[in-house]
Amino acid sequence: MRKNLFWFLVFISNFSFSHAQLVKTWDSRFGGSIEDNIFCLEQTRDGGYILGGNSASGVGGDKTQPNWDTCQQSFDYWIVKIDSLGNLQWDKRYGGMQNEFLNSVQQTPDRGYLLGGHSNSGMTGDKTQDTWGGYDFWIVKIDSLGNIQWDKRYGGTSDDYFGCLRQIADGGYILGGYSYSGISGNRTEPCWGGEDYWILKIDSLGNVQWDKRYGGINDDHLTSILQTTSGNFIIGGYSVSGISGDKTEPSWGDSDYWILKIDSLGVLLWDKRFGGINEDRLYGILASVDGEYILGGYTYSDISGDKSQPSWGAIDYWIIKTDSLGNLVWDKRFGGTANDWMLSNLSSTITGGYLMAGTSSSPLSGDKTEANLGYEQTWVVNLDSLGNKIWDKTIFTTGYHDRFGLALQSSCKCFVMANSTIADTGGYKTQVGRGSNDYWIVKFCMPSTQFISDDPLLCEKFCTNFYDQSTNNPTSWLWQFPGGTPSSSTDQNPTNICYNEPGVYDVTLITTNANGSDTLTLHNYITVYPTPAIPTITQTGYTLTSSEADFYQWQLNTVDIPGATNQSYEVLQTGFYTVVISDSNSCVNSTTLYVEITGIDEVSDAGVSVYPNPSNGNFIIHWQNDFNSDEVAIEVVNAVGQKVFSSQEKILSSSRQKEIDLNEAASGVYFIEIKSDAFSSRKKIILSR
Repeated sequence: MRKNLFWFLVFISNFSFSHAQLVKTWDSRFGGSIEDNIFCLEQTRDGGYILGGNSASGVGGDKTQPNWDTCQQSFDYWIVKIDSLGNLQWDKRYGGMQNEFLNSVQQTPDRGYLLGGHSNSGMTGDKTQDTWGGYDFWIVKIDSLGNIQWDKRYGGTSDDYFGCLRQIADGGYILGGYSYSGISGNRTEPCWGGEDYWILKIDSLGNVQWDKRYGGINDDHLTSILQTTSGNFIIGGYSVSGISGDKTEPSWGDSDYWILKIDSLGVLLWDKRFGGINEDRLYGILASVDGEYILGGYTYSDISGDKSQPSWGAIDYWIIKTDSLGNLVWDKRFGGTANDWMLSNLSSTITGGYLMAGTSSSPLSGDKTEANLGYEQTWVVNLDSLGNKIWDKTIFTTGYHDRFGLALQSSCKCFVMANSTIADTGGYKTQVGRGSNDYWIVKFCMPSTQFISDDPLLCEKFCTNFYDQSTNNPTSWLWQFPGGTPSSSTDQNPTNICYNEPGVYDVTLITTNANGSDTLTLHNYITVYPTPAIPTITQTGYTLTSSEADFYQWQLNTVDIPGATNQSYEVLQTGFYTVVISDSNSCVNSTTLYVEITGIDEVSDAGVSVYPNPSNGNFIIHWQNDFNSDEVAIEVVNAVGQKVFSSQEKILSSSRQKEIDLNEAASGVYFIEIKSDAFSSRKKIILSR
């Protein structure tokens, strides 16, 4: 805090502003001709942003793919990737013939994304599995350009509604929501009541490892998950249940915040409820800097139960801090004299505080320092680590209803907000609407020196570019890059700053204008990861095996081999084989081995040979010994044990060979087994065209 206060005072003296204020730097809207609703906002590793929600629009406007429902009466997931300046890079839709509602997007270590929501589509469109019943959780893994890598549905025979997901330390994911289903499909435990919290643990490929349900005899809706530093989980949402099932404390009112701590296998450790005499709904959980927990949502309650402050109006934002055992430390409410509701997300700030974002219809009143321009506007509140308000911001548009406000602090210390709006130009919005509702994102910065880079997370011996985003109209720039090459620059936007040694590095920018100079240092801004060791390739026959790594890609003559992403690869033809490995930081290394596939393969002790091997379809089996008259069985199976050829042959001394035809089989590795009463031989053969 002292560092931030110092630079704030420097800025005040140099540029003569009387108070800190947010200044808009850009805004962008994205949509099609019908309805597009945003529910997810995340900054990506390249400094840009990923926006996600659902769309009923067809091709048009910013949407480049049609809705799977050509009548455009149902929704698909819709993802929009933008750069750090709000420019569209790509968009993708994912869905089936019914409805898909996206609730969560998280970037994965391979720079792809995991999408989570719920779907009632059958096996149509992008959905490769049929529904269990009603709505199921639907998870889609995509690469960095939006191409689907896999999708999975999870559910029971009734409705299962997705809430949230988190990637966890073992590389898998924890999924959460609420479920009406009993034991069926992926559900292994019966319901406690109408709706229960439902948790699934899946591995990195989407395979279920375990599932658990938690609840009481009434409705319980899970909305948020947090993994603790010890590998346990805090899960939370809101509950109508009294003491029953897994709920050990009575309800205060209509619904309460309800959090549980579970271990890494889902075993319940403790549970806590927080609320007042009316409705209280939890929508976010964060870890505080001191290892305790922050809970955020909204409340209809006045002073009662756990709520220590009176309401400003009908509905307020409500934030709670608990200790590591779930005991209440403090609570705060924020609002105006009308409705401040649908707290959509809770996020952390760089200084250890918190951002709350949602929707407000309140005028200037209570904690709200700006009146709305439309009826409902996105309202963002910035808090310090003790829950004290630093500032609040109303995001102005001329739209009557702006829905589902989102906010985060970006890596450059600016603030990015987003919502769904029907508004045309006006307020902070500079582009006309596309349709019924559009995604809209706007960026605000403090009026001082700012900068970003293409990627602050680098691999050893890689380079990045820096971009000045200062709002003080500088006329000259001095950059300092300790650990970088070059180590300084006077360009406005320096390019190709390279880092050759692993480590964590500061970056400083000094800007100057007619009023003086301003300095910004971002400590530990650049992280440089070491390059993994050069892999080794072990050859056993025609099987190549790489030394261990996190990810693998095999290449033949420098071209990726589709699907060859395992540690081992079966060679099919002569050439230069390269294995490219990468670690969890996406840093890569490689090595190459020349492999030549020769003519006749292996002659066994049984005196049997098979040639040519490899072959384009016809193989000859030759018996080198005289077995007089001998009945033999010939069988060919593929690499997963499926039979592709079988025959019974009588081998006479006058003809000790047999030709077999595999022209109908696909290229690949096969095993031929030849048996008689006198001998047995099993060989690997390669069919290559």
